[in-house]
Amino acid sequence: MIKSFLLILLFFNASFAIAQKSTAWYNHTLLDVKNLEHSVAFYTKVFQADTIPYPFAPSPQYIVKWLRVGEGIELHLSQWLNDTTKVISEIPSVPGHVGFVHLGFMVNSMDAFLKRLMEVSSDYKSGKYKHPIIERMPYGAKTFEIKDPDGNEIHVIEAMPAKNSKNR
Repeated sequence: MIKSFLLILLFFNASFAIAQKSTAWYNHTLLDVKNLEHSVAFYTKVFQADTIPYPFAPSPQYIVKWLRVGEGIELHLSQWLNDTTKVISEIPSVPGHVGFVHLGFMVNSMDAFLKRLMEVSSDYKSGKYKHPIIERMPYGAKTFEIKDPDGNEIHVIEAMPAKNSKNR
């Protein structure tokens, strides 16, 4: 009787675990940028991303750098080698336009992140972009938006302690 109960319990546990596994998960985003070196410097300095090897043969049309921005999460940056005149980031992110809106990053400390942003981002040090205004998410986490060197919007959210958090 106990063996039957344990087998049934094991079956339900295994079935529940299988049902909870996702069949897909997020891996990366690719951004086309105007200046690859400038963008790589921004993401590695501001978000402490690590460069990782690009596993494909070089292309005659573009150059690429891959960055790791979290466990199993990557940001791929590419710069076209021909002179492109149409820059998507010049189209405002407003209702009525379909396409890229923003990237989202979590940080452990908003204060430490802001300090690093102001120290390492030439666009923020020079005044090209204004100092971010901190707001609050509906569940209380601090948040603000910044821009990368190409003007792409980045939503930054401070992680809350695990016991209160819905964002960890």
